[in-house]
Amino acid sequence: MSKNTEKFNESEIESDASSGSLDGDIYANAPAGKATNFQAYVNIVSVLAGAGTLGLPAALRDAGWVGLIVLALACAMAIYSYQKLIKCLYYNGQTRLREYPDVAHAAFGLPGRIIVTFFYNSIALGGPILYLILTGTNIHDLASSVGSTITLKQWIMIAAGIMVVPIILTKTMREVAFLSIFGALSTAIVVFIVMVAAIVHSKEFDEVLKPNGVIEPVSHVAVIPRNLPLALATFAFSYGGNVVFPHVEESMKHKRAWNKMVLWGTLTVTLLYFLCSISGYAVYGDIVKSPIYLNLPGGATRTISTITITLHVLLAIPLFMTTFNLQVETALKLDSRGLSTKTEFIYRAIIRTLSMVLVATVALFFPYFGQMMALLGALSDGMLTFVFPVLFYLKLYGFKRVGKLELAVMVFIIIVGTAGSAIGTVDAVKELAKAYRGELDH
Repeated sequence: MSKNTEKFNESEIESDASSGSLDGDIYANAPAGKATNFQAYVNIVSVLAGAGTLGLPAALRDAGWVGLIVLALACAMAIYSYQKLIKCLYYNGQTRLREYPDVAHAAFGLPGRIIVTFFYNSIALGGPILYLILTGTNIHDLASSVGSTITLKQWIMIAAGIMVVPIILTKTMREVAFLSIFGALSTAIVVFIVMVAAIVHSKEFDEVLKPNGVIEPVSHVAVIPRNLPLALATFAFSYGGNVVFPHVEESMKHKRAWNKMVLWGTLTVTLLYFLCSISGYAVYGDIVKSPIYLNLPGGATRTISTITITLHVLLAIPLFMTTFNLQVETALKLDSRGLSTKTEFIYRAIIRTLSMVLVATVALFFPYFGQMMALLGALSDGMLTFVFPVLFYLKLYGFKRVGKLELAVMVFIIIVGTAGSAIGTVDAVKELAKAYRGELDH
């Protein structure tokens, strides 16, 4: 039996087998955690409310107002998939799988684990790439306003050089997990600042100087059908919590409450998403930028927003990098080689430095926040968030345990999620190529 599972006693197994329900005694008597329902709720909000929120108004710019319907659809699909993924952890009534890749392995064997691990690691490395770009952009923006001549790419290298130190010194996820709470708070603060500033300065954006050199009214559109998959990709990035949620549920004292907590946590964050999206697009229209606070006029509001988010993304980088590095170190069996503390530290420092060099190199060649976020959302988060949990659930439980209406919902999610991920990835690559060639107006 895999060591990535947690055993239950025989009476619990028999009880659940006789009841035939995953929500029976075996679920209630799963190994208990210590987190209260409210703590689980806070953890869910902290995982989801990240810097991706600030790119949502640009998603509306690309898709039009109908993007709000797509956002609502993404919310519903995400909540459903969060619940199904956790159900998969208890699929056989005898063990609790611990992580997302374990579910993939149970459903489709080693190929399933390899595929999910690939997507998982693309997020673990893609997150720091995205955040280095945002950090470099923010510091460059602030420094340029006071006459600094240091370039964007130089700031990215400086940020990478600074952050490699805590990444080397931070050995496990436990030491960096608390940083996600600060991330959620900082994002909420910036969204509030953007909303207030947008309302205050709304009259200044009735007419603006467009990229073509002509002063024109700010415009809005109802729908741009071709860009809907790209918008869905951006929303998928904002709902990308499935790689962490098995650990959140594992920590809960009352695991029966998972469905309710993930529902309210996701709805809370979605409210934040709607407020940011509507206020940003309503005021700035077709000139809205990603991240949204780049639209704010120079001054205290923009400076505070920039500094707050910069601190957030800098502190979030170790969360992603530690996740990736621990996998590498586990694969190399660094802890079981009998190395001295000093030698093990040297090996760890080399591995983590090289991983940061890799991340920084990609960020230097493609320093485009909005386009990189869309690519990451389409390539990985779309599949991990929407498609795989539903697909794995059907494989592990079988079609007979699913009603016709729910099966139709599942098929819809798989088709929409897969199509959105595929088309969104192609579109995101094209947009990234345009940004690289300097062909984008925004």
